[in-house]
Amino acid sequence: MRNANISGREGLRKLLAGFLLMSLISGILLSSGCANTKKSGDLGDYSSYLGDYSYDSPMSAMVYEDMDGEGFGIQYRTVTDYDKMIAYSPLPVCLYFYSGLFSDNSGVTAAIEQLAEEYHDKILFVSIDGMQEKDLTGNFSINALPDFVILKNASWVASFSSSTRGTWSNSDLSDWILANSGIS
Repeated sequence: MRNANISGREGLRKLLAGFLLMSLISGILLSSGCANTKKSGDLGDYSSYLGDYSYDSPMSAMVYEDMDGEGFGIQYRTVTDYDKMIAYSPLPVCLYFYSGLFSDNSGVTAAIEQLAEEYHDKILFVSIDGMQEKDLTGNFSINALPDFVILKNASWVASFSSSTRGTWSNSDLSDWILANSGIS
């Protein structure tokens, strides 16, 4: 009977050792990147500085995410920490300053949303209500709305001032954004 207890204990030890070894190997594979956990629309390093979904937040990132199982599309996520989001963004950032007080009759927002969807893995678009975010508007010397600023590595690259451009189209704006983001 003593031999049966020893072999039962040895079997249990071997089973436990095998389980621990498999757990250790799985953990190593997952942390080493052998397992690809990045999903389409993954937000990258700046995602922890985005909050809830909101279409009326004064500052929102336009992110390409799963829309409750209905496929991927642009979602507006509140920016909870502007400075850190900009600092940790691996992508160029296009700041879109608009006025929530006026309707968008020229379709600029729709054009920006289309670019945000098409280039979601190349540019991060952030919509900012210039009337509510006055400090940020002042930091970039925004004098009229809409206006656009391109940032790379948290530094200013270029500004598109709608008030000094005269006549421009959404196509002109798209070309400007892509060129100044290094995509064209």
